[in-house]
Amino acid sequence: MSKLGPYASYDKETGFHPHPLHDNINYVGSFERLNIDVNGIIHVGLWDFVEHYCYTKLVGNKVIGVEANKEVYEKMSKPVSDECGYLCFNECVYSEDGLEKQFYLANDCSTLNPVAYNNHLQSKLHGGQFVNVKTKKLSTLIEENNINMNEYDFLNIDAEGAELEILKGFEDHLKYINMIFLETSLDDRNNTGAYHHVIAEWLKDRNFSLAEMSDSYRYENWGDSIFVRNDRELKPFNRKKYLLK
Repeated sequence: MSKLGPYASYDKETGFHPHPLHDNINYVGSFERLNIDVNGIIHVGLWDFVEHYCYTKLVGNKVIGVEANKEVYEKMSKPVSDECGYLCFNECVYSEDGLEKQFYLANDCSTLNPVAYNNHLQSKLHGGQFVNVKTKKLSTLIEENNINMNEYDFLNIDAEGAELEILKGFEDHLKYINMIFLETSLDDRNNTGAYHHVIAEWLKDRNFSLAEMSDSYRYENWGDSIFVRNDRELKPFNRKKYLLK
């Protein structure tokens, strides 16, 4: 868990609380640090969805969750989403609709990468299994469910190397987003060709600037990065609003 991101937002005064195991974290979150307000959240790659502690504090039930692993979705992601009143979908989002893919499953990791070619994911995928899935663009999912994108302006993707492909499948709706939180790699640890600089350049061409990188890049070559829209004025963070929740 990185010190970046909305879930790393514990502050004793505001009561932002990411997770009981991390209640010793004492710093404000990305939105306050970067002085950007948030109206609604789209999160791809939910797993146990610990981020809900902070999401509800930030935006109430204006959260859309997407999880490709059906078992994880049914046992962890969906129950949390239902309790919080979020929208939640069991879909494998990608750059194209209707592709037949093998989705690999293991203990605490699931990925479209058959072999991640690095110790980090190989250990997690060892002894795992895969299921056949059909991909769907995130934009298609939005359109099929008549979601009003004027209510959503933050995108969080944790997809073990598929982040750029997911972004490409969301390009039709990227104009609504003000901040993007992604896991990236300096050395292409997932062997997808989506190096950090490749993703950063792709987003730069679509009016997003790199705002922050987590400390983990220094010693692991991968971590969490935040990109912020640079072609319009963004609404400043309203601390008082969250103190009232």
